Amino acid sequence: VIQSQSPSMALAAEFKRASPSKGDIAVHLNAGEQAVKYFTSGASIISVLTEQHWFKGSLADLTQVREETQMVAEKENLKRPAILRKDFVVNTHMILEAAAAGADTVLLIVAITPSDVLKNLIEFCRSIDMEPLVEVHADEELDVAIEAGAKVIGVNNRNLHTFTLDLATTDRTAEKLMQRSLKFNHNELSTNQLIRSNYYALCSLSGMSNAEDVQRYRDIGVGMCLIGESLMRAPDPSAAIASLCLNPLDYNNSVTAVSDCSAAYTGGTKIVKVCGITNVKDALVACQSGASLIGIIFVPSSKRFVTLDRAKSIVEAVRNFGERNTRIEITVGADSKNSSLSPISNLIKKSRALEKACHRPLVVGVFQNSEMEDLKTIVEEVGLDLVQLHGNEEMEKCANCGVPAIKVIHIEAASDDKRTTIAEGVIASLTSDPVAILLDTSVKGVKGGTGVTFDWDLAKSVQNHGLPIIVAGGLNAENVYQLISTVQPWGVDVSSGVEESPIKKDEGKVVAFVSNARKAAEETSKMF
Repeated sequence: VIQSQSPSMALAAEFKRASPSKGDIAVHLNAGEQAVKYFTSGASIISVLTEQHWFKGSLADLTQVREETQMVAEKENLKRPAILRKDFVVNTHMILEAAAAGADTVLLIVAITPSDVLKNLIEFCRSIDMEPLVEVHADEELDVAIEAGAKVIGVNNRNLHTFTLDLATTDRTAEKLMQRSLKFNHNELSTNQLIRSNYYALCSLSGMSNAEDVQRYRDIGVGMCLIGESLMRAPDPSAAIASLCLNPLDYNNSVTAVSDCSAAYTGGTKIVKVCGITNVKDALVACQSGASLIGIIFVPSSKRFVTLDRAKSIVEAVRNFGERNTRIEITVGADSKNSSLSPISNLIKKSRALEKACHRPLVVGVFQNSEMEDLKTIVEEVGLDLVQLHGNEEMEKCANCGVPAIKVIHIEAASDDKRTTIAEGVIASLTSDPVAILLDTSVKGVKGGTGVTFDWDLAKSVQNHGLPIIVAGGLNAENVYQLISTVQPWGVDVSSGVEESPIKKDEGKVVAFVSNARKAAEETSKMF
């Protein structure tokens, strides 16, 4: 199945209701319906979590997936997807149980299986025409898998003890296979070659969510990526799979698609930022709700100002939620400030890079007219992923913050009659230095936290120039749907609109805001 997809990356799309590290993900979804969406969008394998306690799965889910995907395949005269049982399989009974429920293969985990048992289970799978997927994490586990006879090797990028993700784990496994002179490159093998003793299929099993991740592994010869949580959370799984660019031609086209264009931005709402976070609990609520950016404020005069110690604890919590222990790099490429392109074109490239980096929530530090050296000291000490310049700083200052910077442009609340002039002024003021532009309301010189909206048609006028923007100012769970439905901004930013007080968020309002924003984004995406 994996090799039949070459040169495209084979996708194992996973149905996973919950996980030990993230809790409930999407317990309400219908397994069969979700699997059909996966299949018809390009998944060649459907992975089904059947473990009940931690993952809230069942064999009934697997059977439903098999039956409904097979029904669609027969109706459309297509080859049905392979069905993978993902569980803690430790004996032959569980393998037979999987086959009886409709599975084509099972996952065997080296970390929980003695080497002699693993060898017997692999041989048993083959005796009933199954080729198991054998999971490894550490180098020594790869040695055990190869000695046991594994042919399809899956690399878990997540450390099962700490739940930390490291995408380089798959890179290291590929290197180890090359050092052993074992052949595995997806683009160089045929299906028949896998039966030869020194040919393998290499798969990556965790942590991927975008086209850059897929391309990273395509470059080193990986044949299959297993993606679960991001697809389960996606409002439109079909669009999410399309955005992975499984076919290398699709990826190449997406990379070269940005031009020096003046067409309006119509890409829809991708970024949801919850700002003014002052404590760990509120940060985690925002993360669990699906926020892309978590904003903490370093402006001493703000009611939402946080100390360095408090900021560090928030950063640590957000990193733990995202299963990482370092800053996420927002990679744009060598030409991120290409002088041959206009500022708008460069900002489009940067906003896409930020969008891709937000597959895990990032922490943004908000500053206002701070000394650059003080700002950079805080960035390093706290571990911020990026910053937001919210004062009168020149746009060029964004290039000197040590991390990417969002630049805020303040819009007077009563500016309806000056819409065109202001929009043109925004465009004229742009440089290629920020990573993104945020429009926020200014009321009589008060910048940010006003709880007042500006003229949203002005935001639409700016986006009509092709510039993706984040809209802030006066947003709440009640009006964000209207904003997204009418303007389709690239991002939305909320602070006071989801507060119980300036130092405490209202959990229900945060959840409702993010949910309504995502729901509106899904609905409006169907218009384009």
